[in-house]
Amino acid sequence: MRIWIGSLALTMLAGCSLPASLVPGEPNVSKTSGKPPKDYAACVLPLWQQDIPKATQISISNGYRITAPSIITADEILDIIKYKDGSRVSLYQGPPWAKSAALRKSVRDCL
Repeated sequence: MRIWIGSLALTMLAGCSLPASLVPGEPNVSKTSGKPPKDYAACVLPLWQQDIPKATQISISNGYRITAPSIITADEILDIIKYKDGSRVSLYQGPPWAKSAALRKSVRDCL
């Protein structure tokens, strides 16, 4: 019985770490850039991959999403969408103790 309860609790915690549960909330960082989404993504992705080699980029509506996977907490996600003559970037990070300062710095450095 204890094993079953432990498994259930672990499964519920794992569900909390899915990116989908993170993205609908408010971003930790929301900025605009004069760069178009393609150029901004081309700046950020290699920097993220230096810190987290498995970081990936996909196309989304009007832009790109870069995801840095995490084994322990929610993935760190950067949405880059077309905005006026440039981009709006939104960074979603997990709990305070799990946030990557290096990824946040890359987001700002590429603005």
